[in-house]
Amino acid sequence: MGIKIGHYSAYLSLGLAAIAGLALWLGLWPLAALALAFLVGGRREAITLGADAIVFVGLAGHADPLWVGLLVVASPVTREHDPRAILILFFASIAATFVYVDWTILTGLLALIASVRGMSAVRRVLRPA
Repeated sequence: MGIKIGHYSAYLSLGLAAIAGLALWLGLWPLAALALAFLVGGRREAITLGADAIVFVGLAGHADPLWVGLLVVASPVTREHDPRAILILFFASIAATFVYVDWTILTGLLALIASVRGMSAVRRVLRPA
C-alpha cells in the first residue's frame, strides 16, 4: 500500500508557503529563506499558484501594498508557477539577514516582470490563428 507522497505534495507546498509568507511578514529572514528554498522547485500545478500568492502576500509586511497587490494579481495570469520569483525572494531573504533590503523596490520589480509576462501570455491566447 505505502504512502503516496505525490498526493500530499499540494499540502506541503501550501504549508511551506504559509511558513514563508508569515516569516516574510514578520521579518524572520532565515526562516523565510529556509521555506523558500523548498518552494523554488515547486510542481506546475494550480495549487502552486496559490502557494506563490501566499508568499507574495507575506511581502506586504515590508513592501508597499500596491506593488504586492499588482504582483498577486499579475502572477496567476501566466497560469504557471514562476520559480524565478521565488528564487529571487530566497536570495533576498538571505541578504536581508545581513544587510538592509528595500522590499518595496524588489516587489515592484517582481510585479513589473510578472505584468509583462502576463500581458505576453494574454496576447498569445488572444492572437488570431
